[in-house]
Amino acid sequence: MSTRQLRKLQKQRELEQAIEKHNDESDEGEESEREPVPAARPKPNLFAALGGDDDADAEADEDEDDEGGAIIEPVVDAPQQAASAKKNRKKKKKSKKKAASAAAEDHEAARGTEEDEIDKAIKALKISNTGKGTSAQDEEKQRRAVASNSIFQINTYHLRAINEMRNLFGREIIESAQAEEERQQQEQQQQMRRGRGNTQLDLETFLRTQAPNAKKLPEVSLRRNPFIQGRDYWPAQSASGLTMKEIAKADDGSSTEYAYLHEGEYDSLQMLFFACVQIGDPMRMVNLLKRVPYHISTLLQVSAVAKQDQNMALSSELCERALFTFGRVTTSAFRQNLEQGKARLEFRRPENRQFWLAGYHYLRSLLRKGTYRTALEWAKLLYALDPKDPYSMRHYLHFLAVRAHESKWLLDFLQDVDEDVYNVHEDFIYLKQSGILAMLQMGETESAKEALTKGMQRVPWLYCALFQELGLDAPPSIWGIHAESDSRQFWVKLYLHFAKDLWNNTQASSLLTQVAKSIEKVQVGDLPADDAMPDLGATRLVYLEGQTSLITLAPRELLERQPNYDFDPMPPAKEDNIFTYQGTQLPWADDRAGGGRDDATNEALARMQNMLGAQQRGGGMPARGFGMGAAADDESDYDDETDEELRRDLEEHARRSREPGFLGNLMQMLGVGGRGAPAEEAEEQHDEYGVEEEDGDVPGGWPGHGGNR
Repeated sequence: MSTRQLRKLQKQRELEQAIEKHNDESDEGEESEREPVPAARPKPNLFAALGGDDDADAEADEDEDDEGGAIIEPVVDAPQQAASAKKNRKKKKKSKKKAASAAAEDHEAARGTEEDEIDKAIKALKISNTGKGTSAQDEEKQRRAVASNSIFQINTYHLRAINEMRNLFGREIIESAQAEEERQQQEQQQQMRRGRGNTQLDLETFLRTQAPNAKKLPEVSLRRNPFIQGRDYWPAQSASGLTMKEIAKADDGSSTEYAYLHEGEYDSLQMLFFACVQIGDPMRMVNLLKRVPYHISTLLQVSAVAKQDQNMALSSELCERALFTFGRVTTSAFRQNLEQGKARLEFRRPENRQFWLAGYHYLRSLLRKGTYRTALEWAKLLYALDPKDPYSMRHYLHFLAVRAHESKWLLDFLQDVDEDVYNVHEDFIYLKQSGILAMLQMGETESAKEALTKGMQRVPWLYCALFQELGLDAPPSIWGIHAESDSRQFWVKLYLHFAKDLWNNTQASSLLTQVAKSIEKVQVGDLPADDAMPDLGATRLVYLEGQTSLITLAPRELLERQPNYDFDPMPPAKEDNIFTYQGTQLPWADDRAGGGRDDATNEALARMQNMLGAQQRGGGMPARGFGMGAAADDESDYDDETDEELRRDLEEHARRSREPGFLGNLMQMLGVGGRGAPAEEAEEQHDEYGVEEEDGDVPGGWPGHGGNR
């Protein structure tokens, strides 16, 4: 029974007691015979707790009016009032008992006696859906959506690594390090301006160098970005047509879908970018980034160049700038929904996919810094944006939650998945085993022991492999139980890839041995014969992780799908994509398709040939590394006017020509097209953070260097 109804009953009781004090009880029997039978008070509305109190009270008043008659006596004798009050009190007591019983049953069915935050959110959803006739299944789906949203609410404070570093090392140390970095940058720029025209600049200095009087981004723009805090030396240019819009809201109000758009100039830049990728010249891409410093694909591509140049700091910074660009164009509604766990992006839109890609590589850089709390928040964000989990962030969530000591959050997440009847990821049975480590962190040893017993009886092959990885002898209960199929081996090795070091401590290993010795031999015949095949998301994850032992177990039909460029690794099949712009469709174009070209197109081809020839003869690329002359800040290694005219021609004819192989034919005419040879498989490495370090390229690898497989 709601608080409102209890207050109402209490007021009625006080009124009755006041009337009894002034009435003569001697006439009770006589008057009670003449008293008409009052209308029975209706039972309390069991949905009153969900916000229907006003409606329930109105219905009760209508019922009393209907049964009691339409004529109201203006005067009632005091004895009659007393008799009526007593009789009504008896009936109200019975009514209250019935109401209490019904309410108790309702509360028991709801498994709780008080409203929590989820109940309040469900109440709001039900109020908005009044009259729509939602079924029990729909209501359960709404409840699940609200519960999941509450778990994946994003705190933008934790998206910024600088905040965690200040908490770890102190504000003074971090500010001192930042000041030292700024001083070094200023010295480098001053040296360059002293007229050393032959000085070779590294890639980082070239990209960071700005004109003396160059504008800077507004301070408010740098600090209020929801994803990344900008750096004051980043160029003050626009996002060149990248925008965001709202696509649709869920019928139940539990989520809102948004999309990034490539409008105007941005789509043209995307086509030019793809042409540069097909050419395969890193310096063309570096110069393109110098001109359009906030083009996402180019940022990620040059990030690959920086990594090949062994400059991990610059590679990470370029990923940060890409995320900063995404944040610049977000709407206030998106930011609000993001904090509430309601924001969604459709992975099938190519314009959205690079957000996951940039976020993934930024997350890897956070691991190298040891900022696990920030990395966890990013993994939560990437998971929440699309519940289908296209980047398999669930395999980062359990690992990072333990690393960041967010044990309670991990247990809530695993329980939420357990209760979700719509969950399609069968590999969660492996991720649940990390809940044992969370229980140990929280001091719940008995619960951890019970969960570990169930885990060993459910996935004994995982624990047998874990004992082997930790250098421990497997007890007889699980000895000799191995994953036989490729699918099962894939999930076992993927879990150990992330979590094996989490178990490598005295408390966890001793509990493993204790429990394994206490249980009987596990009967494998009673367990599932095999695990589900790895999905595209998990295959994409191991592809990006670059672990040979995992890649060899992944489905070949997924790994060999084309196109597969590193700036859009393992995208959905063409028919599954939602295309909006031509620039994002080019990777699927048939570059062997024929078709005539007009004179203007041939002129554009000739201009590109001449430009490339001049670039090669002029030695535009320096002899040492990626260095460039100091004068390169003011003049490029190819003619600006010619290149700008070429770009316009390419845009015009690529748009006008609906031949799917236009740019492919263009590249073949130049003798530099093609897909590029498969890259050599990455060797396995292991870093100090508990996750095997990737050895593959950052997105956008060049043809012949991991760019397309």
